[in-house]
Amino acid sequence: MSTVCLLSMLLACTPADDGDVRLGPTGDGGQADGGNADGGLADGGDADGGDADGGGPDGGDDGGGGDGGGGTADGGTADGGTAAEGGELRGVWLTRYEWASTSATGSELTETFGQIADAGFNAVFFQVRANFDAYYDSDLEPWASRLSGTLGQDPGWDPLAVAVEAAHARGLQVHAYLNVAPFWLGSTAPDSVGLPHAWQDHPEWVVADESGTPMALNDSYVYASLGNAQVRARTAAVAADVASRYDVDGIHLDYIRYPGSGYSHDAASQAAFAVDTAAGSAYPGLSWGDWQREMVKDVARQVSAAVDVPVTAAVWGIHTDEWGWGGVSEGNADYYQDSRAFLSEGLLDANLPMAYWEVTEPEGQALDFRVLTRDHVAHASGRHVYMGIGTYDIGYEETVRCIEAAREEGAHGVVLFSWSTVAPHADALRAGVFAEPALPPAMPWREAR
Repeated sequence: MSTVCLLSMLLACTPADDGDVRLGPTGDGGQADGGNADGGLADGGDADGGDADGGGPDGGDDGGGGDGGGGTADGGTADGGTAAEGGELRGVWLTRYEWASTSATGSELTETFGQIADAGFNAVFFQVRANFDAYYDSDLEPWASRLSGTLGQDPGWDPLAVAVEAAHARGLQVHAYLNVAPFWLGSTAPDSVGLPHAWQDHPEWVVADESGTPMALNDSYVYASLGNAQVRARTAAVAADVASRYDVDGIHLDYIRYPGSGYSHDAASQAAFAVDTAAGSAYPGLSWGDWQREMVKDVARQVSAAVDVPVTAAVWGIHTDEWGWGGVSEGNADYYQDSRAFLSEGLLDANLPMAYWEVTEPEGQALDFRVLTRDHVAHASGRHVYMGIGTYDIGYEETVRCIEAAREEGAHGVVLFSWSTVAPHADALRAGVFAEPALPPAMPWREAR
């Protein structure tokens, strides 16, 4: 996977092609889906990362096991795997940029899952939705163009079906990784030859700035507005479709946020805000910003209600700058993503903070991975925190330090971004920090459901 910008202090990066390279915290790509380039020091990112979905889970965002020895749907055996450690999720993001192309085959994807298992991982966050398209056989959204060269054209195979079979055969969990808000990527509007793309039927779903001007098509992601009830419902429907037809071990959400603090003043959001905040309504007197946070939370709520498997999300690496670092983006303030509430309100089963930075010496310097891990774990509210590690940027030796720090600070696991930059170190991982096998930790709150 290639990227045109790699600076550890940047949160996002603009990819050379269609999309995602996860450079800062971000999700699978789109810019760096990783964060808007306004991300200051390190703002946080999305899982698919740039497209490293290259770029990271906006990554994202799950326990569960599968048929082939992957544990139970909620995360491993009842005792959580190894008795000594209570289980540890060892995950890796596998973005569309790393496996999907017009020449990709099921045998190649199966081989990739074998390599991931051999490296000592027990979970794969496999991207199946980028921008309201599908990398599986969907009745809701068109086949992604990366698979055939044409949006909406059946590539002749089902990548998610192959991924599930390959993962479970090797004892891996597979979490279907969905980008939530990215609506389209590129300067030309989508034109599907199969199922219509949502942009074709609902161009009004796009976000709008404070003047009410819709976000224009460009070389990066254009976002759909999470304040639009139809957009939130579509995401939940896609998650339900995937979880009901494929034996996935979880749903993972990336880009579950707004594109920036100036969005979105689209007509549907403004109308809904007026109704929702009126006296006697759902959120009487709520501010605009807090209402938008509720809309982001509602995506998580609807998805979790629609599926019977764990739901996780790739979240901004910094919820709130509690340390006075300055110059950093905050998920809660800048993107209306209150990831702490995802867990405290029981909306999700786990957060995957995209803390793609190093462990600093001395402790506590700006973007210190250890300090951020401690903060996210402190706000876990009895749910799980799997720390996202930016191997693509910090390198292997620092990745090992971050894994060790995550363990010391009580994280329930780690997820590396992303496979293409992890693969060269597979043997070292298996011989080193992943030498002792582990199962993902159990989720007792799900067993009680």
